[in-house]
Amino acid sequence: MFVRVAVVLVITVVVVHCGPAQLLDRQAELDGIRAAVEDLKTDRRAMMQRLERAERELNAVQETPKVAFAASLGGNGIQKTTSGNRDLIYRDVLTNVGGAYNAETGTFTAPIRGVYYVRFTANAPTDFTMSAVMYKNDVEIQLIAHEQPSGQGSDTASNGAALLLEKGDKLKMMLWHNTQIWDNSNHHSTFSGFLIFPLIDEAPMAFDIESEMKSLQASMTQLQTENTELKERLESTEMEMKKMRDVPKVAFAASLGGNGLQKTTSGMKKLLFKDVLTNVGEAYDPETGYFTAPVRGVYYVRFTANAPTNFPMSAVLYKNDLNVELIAHEQPSGEGSDTASNGATLLLEKGDNLSLYLWHDTQIWDNSNHHSTFSGFLLFPQ
Repeated sequence: MFVRVAVVLVITVVVVHCGPAQLLDRQAELDGIRAAVEDLKTDRRAMMQRLERAERELNAVQETPKVAFAASLGGNGIQKTTSGNRDLIYRDVLTNVGGAYNAETGTFTAPIRGVYYVRFTANAPTDFTMSAVMYKNDVEIQLIAHEQPSGQGSDTASNGAALLLEKGDKLKMMLWHNTQIWDNSNHHSTFSGFLIFPLIDEAPMAFDIESEMKSLQASMTQLQTENTELKERLESTEMEMKKMRDVPKVAFAASLGGNGLQKTTSGMKKLLFKDVLTNVGEAYDPETGYFTAPVRGVYYVRFTANAPTNFPMSAVLYKNDLNVELIAHEQPSGEGSDTASNGATLLLEKGDNLSLYLWHDTQIWDNSNHHSTFSGFLLFPQ
């Protein structure tokens, strides 16, 4: 209203003191100023929408919860069941950042959608079958460690993988029927995990143009100053978000699956982990068995092998089919089965590939419960 009154006064003064030609010139000048102000307002609205979207996305990344837990069965000694499956409750909590693990129920609940790295280790005497089985939402088996009796002594088995979990998904460990597990205060049998990265896709909130219009009361000079500051802030925020978006999300986990026993007595054999559990970023090819690094960076890679103990077992990690990076190798030890695993952080160049081989005169075994696995993820680019 104030602007309209001012415009009427200006026109009245111009009519009194100027002729018709001068009046037209003044009117054109006034219209040009109005148009420039409207252009600045339009620019401001557009930048505000972009800025709010970028800041909202940045806040979502910065406010990603810190999630990490580790717990052991603790000093309960032997846990054994001969009457059905039994929940394993890891009550001796070592770490529980974010509070996503419940020590009363033994359940880890994903607080947000994302890729999590989860692993467990089981120990028990070898005079009776040992097991530790990870279930998702009490229904789907994710990973397993299972050992047949092999005489006197004790044994340790572990498994782990990067898993894509939806918000609210639950993971827990179970002891299968006719099996046992053991622990004491030294934490032999453990359950742990952490959030690698979130995967949150939210639609941008609606932008209230009318509300923003009412808040723009500044003059053209003020708008120019604000727009300059806004543009610098917008460019800085968008540049920071671009850096974050440009880092690829890479995580995979696969098992040999239901192929049973694989054995070679005539040279080495490449292992193809075709039962894919997770493949964010599509860097793992189940047809060739290769994981190919999409960027130069530090990656965490691990594998677990299971086989009967009547013949040597192996699983050997090669880089670019030339260099041995890691190995799991077990000599025969009589009747029963055994599990071995290995893992490390590796600096890989873009295009480096990793694959697992079965060495000459060795064997490996798996079924649909994912005993023998291959997994990894990008920790950070270099």
